[in-house]
Formats: sequence, C-alpha cells, structure tokens
Amino acid sequence: MLTVEEIMTKNPITCDFESPIQDVARLMRDNRVGSVVVLRDGKVAGMVTDRMITCDGLGNGKNGDTPVNQCMTEDTARLHKDDNVFAAVDTLRSAGVIRRAPVVNAYDELEGVVSIGDIATVTKRLVDAVMLDETHDATDRTRVRTGAKRLGPILRAPTKLHKLPPDEETHVTKEPTEVGTPPKTGRVPNRQRMTPERSSGKQ
Repeated sequence: MLTVEEIMTKNPITCDFESPIQDVARLMRDNRVGSVVVLRDGKVAGMVTDRMITCDGLGNGKNGDTPVNQCMTEDTARLHKDDNVFAAVDTLRSAGVIRRAPVVNAYDELEGVVSIGDIATVTKRLVDAVMLDETHDATDRTRVRTGAKRLGPILRAPTKLHKLPPDEETHVTKEPTEVGTPPKTGRVPNRQRMTPERSSGKQ
C-alpha cells in the first residue's frame, strides 16, 4: 500500500512562531507557495496560508509586524510517514476544509508536507493502473484461442436461436421442389381423383 512518505514534499518552507506576517508573506512570494509550516522550538506549532495573512491579519487591521502566531491555525491535522494514502484522505476530510497537512514524527518534528493535490495525482495513477490491468485481464479471458483478433461468443449479440426455448431450437428443413411438381403432401390433386361411378360410366 502506498504510504505518505512516498508522496510527501520533503524540506517544506517553514517560519518561526514569532515571525512577522510581513516576512512570512515575502517568504511565500519568493518561494511561490501558498502556505508555510510554523515551527516553535523545532516542533510543528501550526500552519499559515496567504489567505490567513490577508483576511485574518491585514483584513482585521493588524500591521505587518504582527506575529504570525496570531493568524495561523494551531490545531492543524497531522500525518505520519507510515500512514497510507487512504488514511491521509480520511484525516484531511475529518479536519474540514484543509488542503495541506504537515507530516511529523513521534516527537512532533516536521518531516514533510502532503497536499490534497499530491493525493489526487497519485490516486489517479492508481486508478488508471487498476483499470488498465482489469482491461488486460478481460481481454485475455475473452480472446479466441486460435489467435483471431476478435472477442469471444460471450460478447456477441444473441441470435434468434438463442432466444428460443430449448424445445423449439430445432428447424424443419423443407426439401426444394421442381417447377410443376406437386408438393409431397400425401394428397392427390382434385383433377386426379376419380370415383368408381365416373370411371365405369366412361367405359
């Protein structure tokens, strides 16, 4: 099973718990990121996004010297390297509207970051791989043993014979007749019928 360690971004951008929001905003601009992990004494204290700085900081009348700890999210969701991808999805979903989460060790020290985009990319690859494998298996099961490049009878449209009940699946084949030859019905045509009275009268 794919783990968080295999898809996380290592050495993410970080800032200190006491850093001014103006400096954090420059850090985001220079590194072209929308979020930064906030550290305190080397451990994860929270996360801050550009929206938090803009709306919760400057939008509420705070100046650029305001410490980032007044704008960040403290109780952010955390992941661990040995979590599988599905557990990571469940953690992010349970945390509400969250697009990124720090990956920490047993001592709450930062080891990486996983975004919802990372999970979406790897999940798409997994689904594509599974669908491709299933398609190959289905083709192998229905391939004709002679090597003809066509699907087996199981995928063909049913014929009328297949739709008949078991007791009606036999045909009555009519023998072709020559022109002018009466059908073999076992009956004599009317013109060839002669009663004994008419026969004796003509004599």
